Amino acid sequence: MGGLINSLEFLADSLRRLIEGLKITYKYFLKEPIYTVNYPLTIKSAFSRWRGKVRVRDFNTKETIYKRTEYLINSYNLPPCVRGCPANVDARGYVMLAGENNFLKSLKEETINNPTAFCFGNLCTAPCETSCSRGVQDHKPISIRLIKKAISEYNIKNYYQSKETLKYTIIGPLTDKRIAVIGAGPAGIAVAHRLLRFGHKVDLFEKYHFCGGYLNSGVAFFRLDKDLMNKEYENLITFTENGRIFYNIMIISSEQKEKYNKVISLEEIDNNFKSQINYVGTNLDPVGLVFDELEEKYDAVVIAAGATKPRKLNLKNSEKVNLIQAEWFLEDWNTGVRSYKIGKEVVVIGGGGTGIDAARTCKKVFSDKVTIVDILAREDIPVSEEEKVEAEEDDGIEFICQVMPFEVVVDEKNNIKGLKVAKCAYGPVLPNGRRKIIRTNEEFVIPCDTIILAVSRDIDIPFAPKDIVGPRGEIVVDGYDVMVNGFVYRFGQTSRPKVFACGEACYGPQPAIVALASGNRTAEKVNFFLTGQNPPIISEEYLKILGPLNVNKIYKKAVSF
Repeated sequence: MGGLINSLEFLADSLRRLIEGLKITYKYFLKEPIYTVNYPLTIKSAFSRWRGKVRVRDFNTKETIYKRTEYLINSYNLPPCVRGCPANVDARGYVMLAGENNFLKSLKEETINNPTAFCFGNLCTAPCETSCSRGVQDHKPISIRLIKKAISEYNIKNYYQSKETLKYTIIGPLTDKRIAVIGAGPAGIAVAHRLLRFGHKVDLFEKYHFCGGYLNSGVAFFRLDKDLMNKEYENLITFTENGRIFYNIMIISSEQKEKYNKVISLEEIDNNFKSQINYVGTNLDPVGLVFDELEEKYDAVVIAAGATKPRKLNLKNSEKVNLIQAEWFLEDWNTGVRSYKIGKEVVVIGGGGTGIDAARTCKKVFSDKVTIVDILAREDIPVSEEEKVEAEEDDGIEFICQVMPFEVVVDEKNNIKGLKVAKCAYGPVLPNGRRKIIRTNEEFVIPCDTIILAVSRDIDIPFAPKDIVGPRGEIVVDGYDVMVNGFVYRFGQTSRPKVFACGEACYGPQPAIVALASGNRTAEKVNFFLTGQNPPIISEEYLKILGPLNVNKIYKKAVSF
């Protein structure tokens, strides 16, 4: 009997919410947008694919976003865009606030779970847009990423021009716990920032002389203002005196100590570097710091190193020539070394984000003709259509898809003359969900004098203790799959209690938003390890959206062994 009553109550509640939704739709459907925001905020000339204004319509009210029924609060239901984002960023909240022309509050809503809004406004793969219900209803999702980019650029440029910073507060009780975070990429910054807000002390160690990790060294110069990104990242650590950054430090193992040129101790660092931002080594010669010393002297250590080792490709004649790795080429260019010699006709193997960035950099700086080859069909290459179209229309890059490279064509002096490929076709679906690639007998040569490889990256963390490293080089941590119901379930603790890991160190190459989400969850697990308490609530308004609080419910269940 009780089950029947509950079912009827659920049905009545669903009908009531449907009627409320129809009333809101009727009320706002015919109204003009309250505000219209132009994006870009300044534009010299519209390019051919420009879609005009980003129109943010006030299709929600605060009541529809913040005042939820008891059923929704106590369930795991989330708005599609929030569920689709690995970091569960409140897209509906900040889009609505942007539509009200309240850019600063909109940015604060975004930065609750994604403090690096400027960077992700430019680079995010926008899984929230894939999940956006407006894409089903109107066949075009809300431009969530572009709105993020607009509000972050507006605020950051205005704040940093006046030498101010975006304000963050410490929400937890201050502790004397010290955490070392290795790597200043999106995962490392996320875990460090959240731990600082929880009230702990954090030292961030980075081998480069800038923050951002692979997003800074491996992303093309024309896609992102690296100086602004660096300022945004540094501010996330230096908003409190408990946060310090140490650049140009390479973490090494005890076995590497004898082979390294210069090794520094934590005692020397504490005695000689008193600022919040410190350059310990030089740009081209970072100093070494032994991992065992971090584990011994800090209350917790978080490994947030990215998967930056380029994967090689076994091609016939490849041993006779110099094949360039796209990751090293982009790092070489972005760090100012610029030692690679690039020819006039370039072929890039791999059409992902790194391959497109390398191809466009070559075309803008070095080459007359650049071709991207990929084994997948063009529509299956895992980058946005916008990136592909920009490469084709803005830079004149040609995509040759569904081909398999297998031989480098060389002359008698072993100079590269071309790349021989075979056409491929899709076969049946394999057990892993991917389509089988079938090579055909149709072969042809693509003329070129330079070949760049961009076929993925591997995890390479030589300083990690061997007992926490898995078969693929990954750091083995507790938890579950990468994504379940919109949440990152790996919490980052290794078999060594004081050692944690997050981001690509655990998963391998993933979109940056997954690394950031992993950093958020690992920060919560580190806090629980140090204090025995669930993490403080970062935002009461965000709590009203997700319920009290789905993340905390799942987290509490996961860590209460």
